[in-house]
Amino acid sequence: MNRPKSSRIVGFCVLAALAGSSRLARAQGVDCPTTADTVYMAGTTAVIPVIRLMGARLKKVGVTLLWNENSEGCGSVYTLTRATSAGQRSVFTQYTEDPNQPGKVYPTNCNGALGKMPDLVINDVAWTSCAAAYSANPSAPPPPLPTGFAEFPGPVQGLVPIVAMGFIQYNDITVEELADLYICLSKGNILTFTSDQFIYDYNSVTSGMRELFARGLGLPNASPLVTGAGSTISAESMVTGCVSPATSPDQTIGYTSTEYYDQYRDRVRALKVRGVNQKLAYWPDSDMAATDKLNIREGRYTLQGPLRLVAAVDSKGVPTPEVAKHVIDWFQGNPVDPALQLPFDINEIYAQRGVVPQCAMKVKTEADKPVFSHYSPLQPCHCSFQFLATGKTSCAACTGTDASACPDKQVCSHGYCEPVQ
Repeated sequence: MNRPKSSRIVGFCVLAALAGSSRLARAQGVDCPTTADTVYMAGTTAVIPVIRLMGARLKKVGVTLLWNENSEGCGSVYTLTRATSAGQRSVFTQYTEDPNQPGKVYPTNCNGALGKMPDLVINDVAWTSCAAAYSANPSAPPPPLPTGFAEFPGPVQGLVPIVAMGFIQYNDITVEELADLYICLSKGNILTFTSDQFIYDYNSVTSGMRELFARGLGLPNASPLVTGAGSTISAESMVTGCVSPATSPDQTIGYTSTEYYDQYRDRVRALKVRGVNQKLAYWPDSDMAATDKLNIREGRYTLQGPLRLVAAVDSKGVPTPEVAKHVIDWFQGNPVDPALQLPFDINEIYAQRGVVPQCAMKVKTEADKPVFSHYSPLQPCHCSFQFLATGKTSCAACTGTDASACPDKQVCSHGYCEPVQ
């Protein structure tokens, strides 16, 4: 798609995150559990589809995952590391899977204790990509996390420009055009908004998803995005706004996480993206109908980044409390005590909910920039992830870690013969 002097897309469903990490609303008369096997979590709305299914299945090992669905990424990290929730009481949600319909999850709300802080926060970007928004001098080098906290890499998510199913003008867009739409329009440089155009306002600088989007466009930290008349408070409401836009379909564009896009593929359409310094545009997957995240895994799709798991740590850098450490180990696929072994494959949850485990990645990024370098995981799961996401793979099956069962220059990992990179 050639870069236009002015765009026909003049409405936006651009996500607005809450300025704080939680609301003060309360669940009706129900207090949250406080056992040692309860983990309180908060963070980006982008990852909620993963959290809902994982939370339901963690009950199989006696862990109750409670998530603040009204939180967001950067703001939750700030709240956790600065203990800014004193005097507040947040609503958390726990999840139960329908035994007769695998994958269907029911939420139940409860009230956290007064001033209850999350044990673990999930953000879309590193704290250094958030920090400028909280600094009196945004041009200064971003400060690191405070002493006593650390962040750990999680699975990789993408961000997807989405349009209504009725949008037929074109199939792809460039990051330069996205930057024009989300910055120039906010300054009135291209079009003047009228009262009948509905604009979703994503102007909260406390959103990690917003920062990941700006980084993917090649913009610096705390870059201004569009400021408009309407607002949304979650990655899901971004999608529903695009499903039924207030203006005509050709006047509405937004973006959401691959987690939510995969849940709404029958209701919105993704645009291919030509990234920074690229000549071609790509979907997150190998084609529009696929769910393999191949172009994310191999670095062709540039609007992506690893989720960050942020927790308090002891003097040795070990996450605390212990249940938070267990969740981080499960998220990362780390070896755990046999008694803590999950009775399900977490990579299956990732494959079904639109994120990519690190073991299935062939590239990595630095500092949330759309610049990639080669990555070789110790226990690759490219073949396994391909099968979990699509139901098929060309890789040969194998057992354990027996390399003799695989051809030369291949290893047995996650049940398949994987090429040595």
